[in-house]
Amino acid sequence: MSKPDVIWSPVAELTYSQVLEYLNEYWTIKEIAAFIKRTDEVIGHIVNNPLLYPRSARSDVHKCVVVKQVSLFYRVTSGNIELLMFWDNRLDPNKLKF
Repeated sequence: MSKPDVIWSPVAELTYSQVLEYLNEYWTIKEIAAFIKRTDEVIGHIVNNPLLYPRSARSDVHKCVVVKQVSLFYRVTSGNIELLMFWDNRLDPNKLKF
């Protein structure tokens, strides 16, 4: 059985870049590298087991906490994993669409 493809939505690309920009502004290269490494690890876990992380009760979207401050929302589609967005967990959860 082949592994699913990972597709980054435009929103996922944008929100990931925003997290990296924030880290670049307020933290060090060490924290940026750790976040990138952790994100890669999490995506690897998702590829190996797409249903590993909990699914929203309201939709088919899964939520994975990348680090305490940032979560990744993704959807499993026919043979693919679609990364939807990175979310700052300190923001109002009522503003989430998922």
